[in-house]
Amino acid sequence: MKILGTVLHTSSHKNLIVRGDEKKQMDNKASLPRMSNVVFNRKMKKLGKINDVFGPVDHPYFSVRIYSNVANEELLGLKHKHVYVK
Repeated sequence: MKILGTVLHTSSHKNLIVRGDEKKQMDNKASLPRMSNVVFNRKMKKLGKINDVFGPVDHPYFSVRIYSNVANEELLGLKHKHVYVK
C-alpha cells in the first residue's frame, strides 16, 4: 500500500479531495496514481475510486468518488487522515 495523500475536504456528494504527497517522495512518474485506482483507509476498507487529478504536478490533488456503501459519518472521520492506493 502507498499513501495517496491527506484528506482535505469531504462533501455531502460522496466526494473526497485529497492532497497528494510531494513528487520528490514518489519513486518516479510511473508511480503516480491513475484514474480509477481504488482508494482505501488505513484499515484496508475500500472507500472509492480516483475520479480526477488536478493541480501542480509536484503536489497533485485527487478527487475521489466514494462508494455508496460508505457512510457519511465515516467520511467525516477521514478529514486530515491519510488514504492509500495499491
